[in-house]
Amino acid sequence: MIPQLTPAGAIHTALAILCIVAGLIQFLGAKRGTGHRARGYFHVYGMLVTDGTALLVYRFTGHFNWFHVGAIINFICVMLAIVPLLRTPRPANWRLKHYYFISWSYVSLMSAAASEIAVRLLPLTNRGHIEMMALVLSIVMMAIGYVLIGKYRPLAEASSASARLVEQTGVTS
Repeated sequence: MIPQLTPAGAIHTALAILCIVAGLIQFLGAKRGTGHRARGYFHVYGMLVTDGTALLVYRFTGHFNWFHVGAIINFICVMLAIVPLLRTPRPANWRLKHYYFISWSYVSLMSAAASEIAVRLLPLTNRGHIEMMALVLSIVMMAIGYVLIGKYRPLAEASSASARLVEQTGVTS
């Protein structure tokens, strides 16, 4: 671990790395079943703690900054991704809502990770360079995320219902 990290920073970093791995497994794996649900709960709880500890880390600038705003936005995305799952009955298109919000939460996490790595490894000399690098990396990550989220989004509920009907009747389309 990086020696100058505070305890909150160490927890934040460790959980963020674990959430990156869990989120990637979730994205690449099957979207149903107990494994998906268990990894999802880990990812959600991990992100809630990661976002909370991000609000405790001030060593970079000494005050509230854009990384803190990103943590708040990410927290909102995580909450909006979970709410449809907890409602009874679940709202129409709950899978799509869950997918979009949790996906954008992951994009936010990856954007923060890319910015953090660049800030620590590149010879950026002043705050303006750091902010510009973080902005550019965030835009790049959002563009990549936009394409991937659109490409892999789940089918709408109507299509999903007809697919289940085909499974039940054994009739192929």
